[in-house]
Amino acid sequence: MLEKLRLANPELDILHVEDPQFARYGTLHPTIHLPEMRQFLYSVERTEFEHYVPCEERLMSMPEADQFKDGLFGQVPCQIGWYYGNCDRLNAVEYHKCSEVLYEYEDCVLILGLLWDMQDGGLDTSAMRVFYVPANTCVELYATTLHFAPCRAGQAPVMQIVAQSLGTNTPLLKPARTAEAEDRYLLQRNKWLLVHPEFAASEPEAAVGLRGKNLAVVPVASV
Repeated sequence: MLEKLRLANPELDILHVEDPQFARYGTLHPTIHLPEMRQFLYSVERTEFEHYVPCEERLMSMPEADQFKDGLFGQVPCQIGWYYGNCDRLNAVEYHKCSEVLYEYEDCVLILGLLWDMQDGGLDTSAMRVFYVPANTCVELYATTLHFAPCRAGQAPVMQIVAQSLGTNTPLLKPARTAEAEDRYLLQRNKWLLVHPEFAASEPEAAVGLRGKNLAVVPVASV
């Protein structure tokens, strides 16, 4: 699959998520397996281009949830949700003041940046790296990693479990009114978002902060 992606996207330097360069952005958790959560996710009716639920009580109550609650999040409150989508381009980047753990059930592509690459209140997308993630991989993205929805690698939609600190990606309790410059990017609780100009109409309340190309991924036929 990776070689097919590289042939279909010669302008992108696509690395495997196991490449040592990924260590700046996150880590892998090969012992995490979520078959019961898979059954739930694939039973969801997919009627939209994409859909995200930050916290799903049916997932939180499964025995598999203990792998997040007791292990990956160190017994501090976390939430487990789900996402499906058909994205093929970057569109925006977000970051949180916590790790985000993803379990990918289908091949996908992550376009990632680093918080310290932001300059003058924005990010040039030429500084971002592209990683192929094979199906059935558990990926942790660090708090300093800029990311957004994964892109499809093949014909199947992105199907993922998403775990974060409790409350992340939910409505703000009140407007942020401090002297911090990053407040203009705070769109939801623990969610700072910068959009590309091409995506601004889809997120009218978000600040435009991406410069350069809106990086796109051409999906390929599954192997």
